[in-house]
Amino acid sequence: MVNIDKHKVDFQCPNCNFYNSIQIKQARLRDVVICRGCKSNIRFDDQMNETRKAVRSIKRAMNELEETLKGMSFKIRI
Repeated sequence: MVNIDKHKVDFQCPNCNFYNSIQIKQARLRDVVICRGCKSNIRFDDQMNETRKAVRSIKRAMNELEETLKGMSFKIRI
């Protein structure tokens, strides 16, 4: 199973436009991140828990794909 929380996403600092990277888990937990450019604190606001809902949807889709692939039979022809 793929751990979605460990995937990184890039975002621009609203103050200095410097690109920073965070893990999806940090956005989901509404962590405070320090900008590597201007050193300001950036607090993530996950409105309506959209990140949590998206992670759940991705996990559900990955489970469905896994079940579909298990149900397929592949024949090797020589």
